[in-house]
Amino acid sequence: MCRIVGGWEFKGKMGLLDSIEKMRDCMSAGGPDDFGLYTQRHCNLALAHRRLSIIDLSSLSHQPFISENRRYVLVFNGEIYNYKEIASKLVSEGVRCEAFSDTEVLLQSFEYWGVECVREFEGMFAFVIWDNLEQKLYCFRDRAGSKPLYYYFDGERFLFSSELKGILAYPYLQKSINKEALSLFLSFGYIPAPFSILECCFKLEAGSYLIVDKKANITKYHYYNPKDSYLQSHKFTWDSFISHLQKSIAFRMVSDVPVGVLLSGGVDSSLVCAVLKDLGYNFESFSVGFVESSFDESCYAKKVADILGITNHQFICHLQEVRGLIEQLPFVYDEPFGDVSALPTMLLAQKIAKTHKVALSADGGDELGIGYERYFWSMQRWQKYHYYRRFKVAWVLDLFSAEFVIDLFSKFGISIGIDKFLRIKNQLKATSFLEHYRAEIMHFKKEDLFLNHLPFKSVGEEYSCLDYYAQMSYFDWCYYLSEDILTKTDRASMNVGLEIREPLLGVEFVKFMQGIPMDYKVHNGEGKVVFKQYLEKFFPRSLIYRSKMGFGVPLETWMRKDLRHLLEGILDYAEGYLDVHFVNKLVRAFDAKKRVDFSKIWYIYVFCVWRKQWNI
Repeated sequence: MCRIVGGWEFKGKMGLLDSIEKMRDCMSAGGPDDFGLYTQRHCNLALAHRRLSIIDLSSLSHQPFISENRRYVLVFNGEIYNYKEIASKLVSEGVRCEAFSDTEVLLQSFEYWGVECVREFEGMFAFVIWDNLEQKLYCFRDRAGSKPLYYYFDGERFLFSSELKGILAYPYLQKSINKEALSLFLSFGYIPAPFSILECCFKLEAGSYLIVDKKANITKYHYYNPKDSYLQSHKFTWDSFISHLQKSIAFRMVSDVPVGVLLSGGVDSSLVCAVLKDLGYNFESFSVGFVESSFDESCYAKKVADILGITNHQFICHLQEVRGLIEQLPFVYDEPFGDVSALPTMLLAQKIAKTHKVALSADGGDELGIGYERYFWSMQRWQKYHYYRRFKVAWVLDLFSAEFVIDLFSKFGISIGIDKFLRIKNQLKATSFLEHYRAEIMHFKKEDLFLNHLPFKSVGEEYSCLDYYAQMSYFDWCYYLSEDILTKTDRASMNVGLEIREPLLGVEFVKFMQGIPMDYKVHNGEGKVVFKQYLEKFFPRSLIYRSKMGFGVPLETWMRKDLRHLLEGILDYAEGYLDVHFVNKLVRAFDAKKRVDFSKIWYIYVFCVWRKQWNI
């Protein structure tokens, strides 16, 4: 696991070679063990690397890694778990491969198979290869988007980096905010790929690669699309499920240092721990809890650990610690990021990093197993609103202001907040299920964006050939998983030199889960059916079949009291991008304890502190 950065200047002002070390070292927390640099002065190209040593702790994997014939140069962030199997395949086809590390095997795979090599890889990765002969840059990102890769192109220069801060350290950057990306952030709390908060800057989508040539032509290809797995049905057997699951998890234990496990006590993390124990692995688990009982799952984590006979280290997330974490947010997450669970994730990563360099999470389980509660809310409302959609009730509501309708409802004893009203109205107007689902998960509604003079940007392809649960899962797989969930764990962990791996994201396990009949995932309004049935082998039903709690933080309560001062002064940074009247009205409603979507308050705050941190 590492951090990579580099670029290629074609014309205009040249500053890359003088600033590349600064660009690299601003991400030193993610690669504290080693660093390297490769430059081609005749064409103003540079590749740089910071290393966190996990597989092959020797200097043999020093990067940038140069091929034996010196044609190719590699900078690589991530892990290829099946590198030994790939090496054996290369050897069987006549390629000399010593397989001392996944770095060597990756580059030799590219030399032999070209861009098709990426289809062989089981792992998480973002890597860039420079071809000296053809004068081309190749940039790749893994199938799920576990590892990030930003790139910047303004016609004169191409830059890439594991984190936006690496690009922000370049001296001749056009630091303009992309209003479409800002709209998406305020709507969802994260910025979906390929968008980035900066103009001319993008995130390479999961399962994609770029080729950049010496004429500054950029071509993007998608080598993986999850829709293929959703559309190809697979027969379910327990033997297949267990085999794919065990293989996926076991691969993530490939390491030359000890591996820990994040344990919440929920279905997914309990599944990972149970399989590891069943396979005979020894490991320690780590959990975070809260003083506030409605947010605290640590008691369930302890029960899981006790039953399996594993060590469980527990840490309590106190308000005082959260104060310090909030101050770090705009630097660690160097573009606006609104998921409040980033705070306990950062705390847990800090604690684990004191004893471990690698830990397993269990992200992806909700998308694969249909686990989010919002999936079931959306289904219920889609069915409930059918009658009202038929008679175009929403179009009647459009004739009046939201405030008028809400006031009218109150006279009949119906209390409803403006956010709920707008969500219902937009869902009643939805012409497709996916549009209905987007209205379910958006915080800044269309109407909020228009009041702030921001564009409404729709994301997500319509796939009416999929059933409704699969449509929601597919949308979240393409956007929410990579740009929220995996971004959250990547930044929190790499900021403290910790590698977090995702054992439920194995290639074959994902393909299997996305293709099995929905009956094995959803039954009687409850998700993760197959996960829960498998866990009955290890745990009592009362521990498995309980209400989902998620990984939340009592931030709204704290923000109304002890952290209310955070909103003082900082909201001035909204000026020029958000309507001042809108922001002040929203904060007054929040202070008056009216029905307000707190996420809107938090997202505005996050955007403002980000602008202040990066002086944009």
